[in-house]
Amino acid sequence: MTTLSRDSIGWRGQFFQAMAHMAPAIGVAMNAQFIASRAGAAMPLASAFGMVLALLLAYCLALLTRLYYGASGYFQIHSRALGSGVGFVTSWLFLMYEPLNAFFNLFGYGVLILGPFSKANFGFEIPWWGCVAAGSLIVTVLSASNVKSSIRTTALLGMFEVIVFTAMGALLLWKSDNAFHPAYFTPAASAEGGGGLLFGFIFSFMAFVGYESGLPLTEETRDAKSTMFKGIMTSVLLAGIFYVFVNYATVVGFGGGDDPAGFAKAFSGAENPYGSTLAVKAFGAFGVWLVFFATLNSAIACGLAGQNAAARVFFALGRAGIMPRALGVADPKTGSPKRASYFATVITFIAIPVFLFLVGKGNAMDWFGMAGVAIVLALLVIHLMTCVSVFIAYRREEGHDFHAIHHGVIPVITGLLVLLPIWGAVHYNPDPPMSYAPWIVLAWFVVGLFVYAWLRANRPATLKALESEMEKLEHQGTHA
Repeated sequence: MTTLSRDSIGWRGQFFQAMAHMAPAIGVAMNAQFIASRAGAAMPLASAFGMVLALLLAYCLALLTRLYYGASGYFQIHSRALGSGVGFVTSWLFLMYEPLNAFFNLFGYGVLILGPFSKANFGFEIPWWGCVAAGSLIVTVLSASNVKSSIRTTALLGMFEVIVFTAMGALLLWKSDNAFHPAYFTPAASAEGGGGLLFGFIFSFMAFVGYESGLPLTEETRDAKSTMFKGIMTSVLLAGIFYVFVNYATVVGFGGGDDPAGFAKAFSGAENPYGSTLAVKAFGAFGVWLVFFATLNSAIACGLAGQNAAARVFFALGRAGIMPRALGVADPKTGSPKRASYFATVITFIAIPVFLFLVGKGNAMDWFGMAGVAIVLALLVIHLMTCVSVFIAYRREEGHDFHAIHHGVIPVITGLLVLLPIWGAVHYNPDPPMSYAPWIVLAWFVVGLFVYAWLRANRPATLKALESEMEKLEHQGTHA
């Protein structure tokens, strides 16, 4: 069986897939300290910038998915607009982070949250690698089920985490003597001025990574043209409002930002601030456990959403013959790509000894930060190509419906804005190992060019198979 389960999810499924992958609770708990380390009390401003960029990028992607979509994700939409070379290389960058999403998510959770929590409450520290191993097994079992059950699980887990963190933010503001601080939305509140704010911009955008994860699920989506647009835009808007609100409440609840440099040092250096200080301030002693379970749910939901997306990309690559064809076979009972999901789990377990070696040479939190910067850089390059693809695709194939604002001005402005966090990641990121990230992305990009050149010379039919997947899907009646 080489087709996935048709018409299994609607726009709500796409919405929850995107929300679960963004993992709002983890998006706050694992990125806020990195944002604060340079941006200080301007955390909510950095989050607002991240939301604006994410909304513009989501709009461009949603426009493009009205023309092209399929399980091969970015390869398909970029290949159709800009050629197989661009499509392959951007998909190569996608493979740099999505198959490792479950690993990085559980790695960060183990280092930043589970380790300090277990040490404070159990008297011993649960190692991050144990968290990754156990969490990935749970994710594997859930992802191997049919897509409806998998999406339903991410929805339930996602709702719990959003409710807990929203309530925590509201209580922190309610219990504060002065909850009104408009200065936190100005660059003056940044610990390191504009450069610090730009660095914070990188991690504020990282909290949105995953809204595009429903793209490989479009083969299983009803009326994908309209469903993707609605699911993507709604999820990014609501997640953005959540991030700005919770990060603002964080600054207020942690003691304010009258001294941006002092706040940056205190908050970024605190051990598990959400699972200890802020949770207790908001909920009392019970808050420690409430926030712990909310972030645990978030970690599992994010890993599951990432595995769902990665498995379908592996499935499409196997079906086209670029990867082993055994991966391009769906389970006849559930319609899910079980073999591809198991393959994603193998990658997670391979990453464990690699990072055990790296962490042995430095601070685990720094290596997580390096991975975060690398992921954002790779994703920003992909989205830059999406902006270009919107203009080219609508101008060339939909010329009679080309709109100067929607298909011209917005993609151009968005593409220019993408360059800001890219510049920040290179110029305002001097400390190793985080400073290694741009070089790692560049090296992976170059390897992708060589792989594409080899495929083009020796196996051109496999590239053509991926390019033509949309036509195959349309002939099989994917549209509702």
